[in-house]
Amino acid sequence: MKREFLLKDLKDTERLAKALSKFVQPGMAFFLKGDLGAGKTQLTKFLAKYLGEDPKNVSSPTFSIIHEYDTTPPMAHIDLYRVGKGADLWELGIEDYLERGFFFVIEWADYLENNDIFENPFTVTIKILGDKKRLVILDFPNDVAEKFSFKDMED
Repeated sequence: MKREFLLKDLKDTERLAKALSKFVQPGMAFFLKGDLGAGKTQLTKFLAKYLGEDPKNVSSPTFSIIHEYDTTPPMAHIDLYRVGKGADLWELGIEDYLERGFFFVIEWADYLENNDIFENPFTVTIKILGDKKRLVILDFPNDVAEKFSFKDMED
């Protein structure tokens, strides 16, 4: 089920991350899609914050491909930009992360060759509308979509 939200500023992005953090479980994934500068890493920083990591410690793993964070559950932040189209998570060693109960945030998830590793991923597409405004399209698993509401975005 798809839902759209208008984010007017970084505070709205933080609210979205806080609301999404309530649904995080080991073995699940958030597929982040959007152009360069859309806010994928910023959303990840806020998500990490609500899972117990200082957002100052979170950076884009563009060159290292995967960063691990000691959140609850532990988070693997994966950036497939440099890997490019046809990225294979098995070749990146995802099996080890799955066995250790990690939650996954995958930037540039549209580059995935096989995305059937995750049963019900959240897909988060971020579109730039202006200087700070973003349109976020969330594609939820149905059971979560029923529980997520605009109220989750409020303080």
